[in-house]
Amino acid sequence: MISKKIGIIGCGNMGEALLRRLSDVVEKSTTLMVSEMDSARREAIQSRYKIIVEIDNSYLVKYSDVVILAVKPKDFDKVLKEEVRGALDKTKLLISVAAGIKTAHIEKLVGKDISVIRVMPNMAAVIGEAVSSVSAGRRAGKEDIELAKEIFSTVGEVVEVKEELVDAVTAVSGSGPAYFFYLMESLMKSAESLGLEKDIARRLVIKTALGSAKLLDFLKEDPAVMRAKVTSKGGTTEAAIKIFDSKKLRSIIMEAVKKACQHSKKMVASSGLGQVKKGR
Repeated sequence: MISKKIGIIGCGNMGEALLRRLSDVVEKSTTLMVSEMDSARREAIQSRYKIIVEIDNSYLVKYSDVVILAVKPKDFDKVLKEEVRGALDKTKLLISVAAGIKTAHIEKLVGKDISVIRVMPNMAAVIGEAVSSVSAGRRAGKEDIELAKEIFSTVGEVVEVKEELVDAVTAVSGSGPAYFFYLMESLMKSAESLGLEKDIARRLVIKTALGSAKLLDFLKEDPAVMRAKVTSKGGTTEAAIKIFDSKKLRSIIMEAVKKACQHSKKMVASSGLGQVKKGR
């Protein structure tokens, strides 16, 4: 049971996902606070979760032990400098889920000796099936990391990585759902082209994807071993795999993920976010 007082700034998809799951393990009225600037969104959240949604971020920070910044990257600096920084002190843990913003940048903006954790979740957090990476800032210690893991384990699994590897995490699990959706979309279209009705094609592909992932996770087996078990010599699966190999599908996937990782690094560099600037 999480005993710390948690404040979530921003109730978009990720903020709400955390609110939904944390509501099951903490006492909302005493240990969980949220804020949202959009009035329509604020009313919806208040109605849905029966919780008061703040509009004063400084108030939320003052009365929270852990502050989770779940605002868009374009709003991040303004919110941190104008509404959060003044109420922070060294007893609080600051967690950011903003893509592309490094802990060094956050520490520079805060200008105080604050523990900062950077988390990279993915979209499956909305159903509690995310995988999130957790990376420590300069001051964050083991207890801070463990607390961040405990909080984000409410929306799925958590792994700890060095911050320099977050771009790789972004390319694999951050963008990863889109890769699987792309493959599933292609399989569905293939099924329809073979005469299957759209609804049946959808059910076949989704359940096959879900079952395959669960089986691999349950057996703790290497994907190559499982693929070999399905691929009988001279069978239908082998015929399909031969096409994948002849088109160098594995190389295409590896090239695409590498490109996503490079682009993640480039986006951080070009935006200036995450960079510790010297002088003006």
